[in-house]
Amino acid sequence: MPKRKQVFNNRGDNELFKDEWEDVVLAPKIGLLQHVGINLGDMPKKVYDFIKIRPEDLELFSEENGRTYLPFPRDPTSIVFSDNDSSFQVPQYESYPIHDKLNKKFGYILNFGGSVWALEWCPNISSPGEQYLAIGGYKSSIDEHHPIGRKQKTDLNQAIQIWKINCQIDNFVTEEEEEEEEEEEENQTFVNKPKLDMVICHEYGCIFDMQWCPYGTNDGDDDNNNNENGENDIDKVGENDEGDENSNKEEIVFQRLGILAVSFGNGTIGIFSIPKPNSIRKYFGEPLDSTKPIFVKFKEPLIELSLPQTMCWTVSWGGHYKISTGCTNGDIATWNIFDILKRKYVNNVYDDPEVTYPINYMRAHDSCIRQIVWNSPTNPSHTLSCGHDGRLQIIEDRDPMFKNMFQRIRDFMSTVCWPCHYGGIVYADSDNTVRYIRMDDLRKTTGLIMHHANVWRIAASYYHPFVASCSADGSVKIANICRLRDRHQKPIQVTWYRIGFKEDEVTVRYYHNIKSKETTGTYHNAESFSHFYRPEVSIQRISWNSNICSGTWLASGGTLGLVRVDSVHRK
Repeated sequence: MPKRKQVFNNRGDNELFKDEWEDVVLAPKIGLLQHVGINLGDMPKKVYDFIKIRPEDLELFSEENGRTYLPFPRDPTSIVFSDNDSSFQVPQYESYPIHDKLNKKFGYILNFGGSVWALEWCPNISSPGEQYLAIGGYKSSIDEHHPIGRKQKTDLNQAIQIWKINCQIDNFVTEEEEEEEEEEEENQTFVNKPKLDMVICHEYGCIFDMQWCPYGTNDGDDDNNNNENGENDIDKVGENDEGDENSNKEEIVFQRLGILAVSFGNGTIGIFSIPKPNSIRKYFGEPLDSTKPIFVKFKEPLIELSLPQTMCWTVSWGGHYKISTGCTNGDIATWNIFDILKRKYVNNVYDDPEVTYPINYMRAHDSCIRQIVWNSPTNPSHTLSCGHDGRLQIIEDRDPMFKNMFQRIRDFMSTVCWPCHYGGIVYADSDNTVRYIRMDDLRKTTGLIMHHANVWRIAASYYHPFVASCSADGSVKIANICRLRDRHQKPIQVTWYRIGFKEDEVTVRYYHNIKSKETTGTYHNAESFSHFYRPEVSIQRISWNSNICSGTWLASGGTLGLVRVDSVHRK
């Protein structure tokens, strides 16, 4: 068999995916997951060790008070997976295993309760049985709207939901066991249903975007596999950081799950140090095996960032020390968040008005910025942004006044993605097509995925070459970038699922087993043109799991408040 002619292969061997990935079409293979170009496990540990979470920093709410911060109560939606299937319901803040209905699917449906606009997996968790997903958005569904640039001033009591999910698949069928696949599938089970583990109550309004610090903020990760009972979730440290030998006092410090940056409806960005839920339960005497969530409210965030006469709409971490935001007036601001927090919590500098000034502030777009991302968490030097002016441009952090605009469309550009493991970027154009651009040839673009309505979000993984996208047409699709290496192979889009309504206009229908097709072939399909869809079916956020132990898990959610958490894998 002749050797394939490579289109793009000018990077080091440690920055390329294995050749086997080129033949993978339908979904990532668990056995092929790998670190490419970046290994978050090798990054600095406990970079924010000087920040402690103490009992006096937060308040534990009763369930009655805490539920006033959650989305408004409403009747659960009826759901079916096929025309001949009986319907089922998922109450608010509950979950349902989809593998009970679909033998070849592995995952759950979670009910967030309101419209989902932020969805992020917690990084640096080594145990697949204890993965955490942060969800935020609106308290209502299609009847809640927030005009761009208008700060929210009423109904500011909202919440961030932290879900605990078991991503461990028992009795997984390997390739050597394919002959016994049908028999083994009956024995595949998930231990423990996902649960709403903790609710972070706040008074900053709805949530537009949020992101975890990518590394160096999780405490006690080495003990995750042996910490089911929360035995190591509380630390006792000396009264001062220098360990005064004359002081016998000890203070309680909660172990940290991670540091979360959130953009709120009141126009600000809040940075929160999120504790492990079981550490809160243990300190306050709550049962560690409780299926009910705990409701926590911080007295104040670690730091609150804001800008005059505009709103901080999006948020993106540049490594562990920089945070950038895209504003509703087209500006981009970057803060050195590590220095700000160190000055506050180590040097006790509280009153300096310049402490929260951004290190970079520039006019980047002519209208609001939809999304901003950094090129890499290890060496963040460039930002990529898109906005309602239709521009796609890169700005170097060291020379922010020079903007490299290399794409322009006559439409809103809603999302962009910069896979740090591959030499290119991914964006959605005016034809609702997810396109890939190689950095060595900015004039040429390749279509990866075709949707029939606005593409809300694109996500890429650190550990495999599959890109995922979600759209207002209710579909979630994936495609393999590695197939673009070979000129003789065409990109193939796989529809993981699509959401719609049955004839009664009430029951939600999930469509599966949709035939995969070549992306280029969809342009010749009469259904390729844009359609109008009911707003309830819109899928607005999507996120790959950021831990290699669960790297094939994909979370997606939208207007209905239903969040699908699937293991998108093949044998």
